[in-house]
Amino acid sequence: MQVGAAKGNAVAPNHGGRRRDFLGCPYPSGDVWQKNIVRLPVDANSAAYIQAANDAGGGGGFAAAAPTTDEMINAATDATPLMNVEPKVKWHTPYSPWPWASSFYIEPLSDAHALVLQTQSCEYFEGYGTTYEPSALSMYNGGEWTLTQPFVRPSEGAISTASGIPLGMLAVRPEELASGVIEHALGWDGVANTWSQSACVSPAGVTDCTDDLAYQGPASDNPMPYGAHIRLKTSFDDSNFPNEAKIVAEALKRYGAYAYDTGCCNTIPFVNDSYGSPIWTYADASALASIELSDFDVVAPP
Repeated sequence: MQVGAAKGNAVAPNHGGRRRDFLGCPYPSGDVWQKNIVRLPVDANSAAYIQAANDAGGGGGFAAAAPTTDEMINAATDATPLMNVEPKVKWHTPYSPWPWASSFYIEPLSDAHALVLQTQSCEYFEGYGTTYEPSALSMYNGGEWTLTQPFVRPSEGAISTASGIPLGMLAVRPEELASGVIEHALGWDGVANTWSQSACVSPAGVTDCTDDLAYQGPASDNPMPYGAHIRLKTSFDDSNFPNEAKIVAEALKRYGAYAYDTGCCNTIPFVNDSYGSPIWTYADASALASIELSDFDVVAPP
């Protein structure tokens, strides 16, 4: 994820705020993001989930890719006009309206994500399959989260990600690397085909897969569900990691990562900007790639 390239629109890191802030706004108060999970019990199905992911080809290097994707968070204010969002399919109803300006950025490479933070009301909007024309803003799906209220996973399941958990809230940000500590849960997009259709059932019981990818491991396996909370084992030795990679590894031990979507490489979403933050190197990426899914436990749900 990249923040800062869209002149006048992207949200610059708030270097004067608390590290726990999400770009100047609070994290939702439900504490699912910032709960220290070091002492939480392991899920009874943890070993089975990890084995199923390995069986389906998703157990390799955990974060092999450098953070060079083309996501961006747009900044809106009370002066930003509201625009109705038109659905692209009949079975999804994106949240509407959104604060939207014609100069706002849409990720062009894969899922056409649109990410907007209303910096005054602290409302966060995230959608995918986004297209914009002067007369119409359209999405495959999209949601809104008021960051001053507890986070509730959407009953529909998939919103901007297959799990319904917004990827922007889980990203590593450069001001966190500069401070030397990350104080929130991260995200993990598991390798495609490591989930089953049952993994796409939302809390409301609605089967809702954005990827619709069949699990490719043995039929007897117990695939890990979307939204699973994994934690790097405290015994994992990161003492020789480069500084930035160690910061990420320690956050994975303390706050863990949510399985929020599918992807190519077991990657973590990152913010990469031009605000003089520490430079993420291939040495950092290589260090994190030495972590495998077998180095994690799945934490029991609350």
